[in-house]
Amino acid sequence: MSIVERTCYWARPGRVAEVLETRRQASAVRARLGLPRGAIFAKTHPEGDGPDVAWECRFASEAAHAADLAARDASPEFAAVRKRMEALLARFERQVWRPEGPEPPLDGSAIVPREVRFASGAFQLAGYLYAPPGRGPFPCVVTNHGSTIVQGTTDVCRPAMAALLMSWGYASFLPHRRGYGSSPGPAWRSEVTAEFGSDAYDRQLAHRLEAESEDVVAARAFLATRAEVVPGRIGVLGSSFGGTVSLLAGARDPGFRCAVDFAGAAMNWERTPTLRATMLEAARQLAVPICLVQSENDYSTAPTRELAAELGRHGKAHVARVFPAFGLTADEGHLFLQNGAPIWGPWVRAFLERWLQGR
Repeated sequence: MSIVERTCYWARPGRVAEVLETRRQASAVRARLGLPRGAIFAKTHPEGDGPDVAWECRFASEAAHAADLAARDASPEFAAVRKRMEALLARFERQVWRPEGPEPPLDGSAIVPREVRFASGAFQLAGYLYAPPGRGPFPCVVTNHGSTIVQGTTDVCRPAMAALLMSWGYASFLPHRRGYGSSPGPAWRSEVTAEFGSDAYDRQLAHRLEAESEDVVAARAFLATRAEVVPGRIGVLGSSFGGTVSLLAGARDPGFRCAVDFAGAAMNWERTPTLRATMLEAARQLAVPICLVQSENDYSTAPTRELAAELGRHGKAHVARVFPAFGLTADEGHLFLQNGAPIWGPWVRAFLERWLQGR
């Protein structure tokens, strides 16, 4: 049975920034000790209730959690950070949680989706719905593909991402947006015909991705009718084009509980001012918490940095992280979602548990 530890920090007046920085130092010490960093959360609205800073980490078992506590207690470096933190705090709480109900293993389970069709405007789109073993309904994540899932492909249902989410207790739904995979409609390259980097390309791409985000909103509405899914606990996640439409759909539809954007527009950001402005406006309009993720060697990390800054200026709930380089090339860095789950998994899982499950 897994265990979630959450530590909560209420700062003395005027010391919130120092508490946050000291918590970051504690996580850096954890990494040097070979322990998982966990996830740090900062309060979005200073006047709101609750702690100013929180930290969460999931452990595979009570024994693993006990070993982690022992490693912290045995570290002089960690003790020094604790002492600095104590001087900054008005109040501290350590909460330890156990997920409600059993966590059935996936070993022996077929990772096979239910193939469905759902309406988005004039299109009847294809979708692939997975549910974990056990009794539902389940919270659900809409997982958005990038540009490479072309019409006629046999790579239709992306079971690896579904298996990861199922292992965390989530249903997942992969919609094929208009013109991709098994769905009808014009392929994106038939509507984005201009030369890359041109003004026309920029305008065409922004228009196309806004239209695709309508398909993502339609997917959420469809899922809300399914017996396998808790209708009020649906999140959205994607990478590259899929990350962009996850952000845009989260801004369009407050029915989503949260959003995760991996590397949205990383290949286009500097060359597409219209798309960039569209995404920044979506950040300003966003009504749900968002997690922004990239690796350092992606084509550009400006989307994560600039969107996080805009979200911060407008008081939007968000977390953002650029992880160290993943592989040698920009292509490998850009495929961080698909191939880097052992690295980003614990951090994104903590975000989903906070916002999608309310833990």
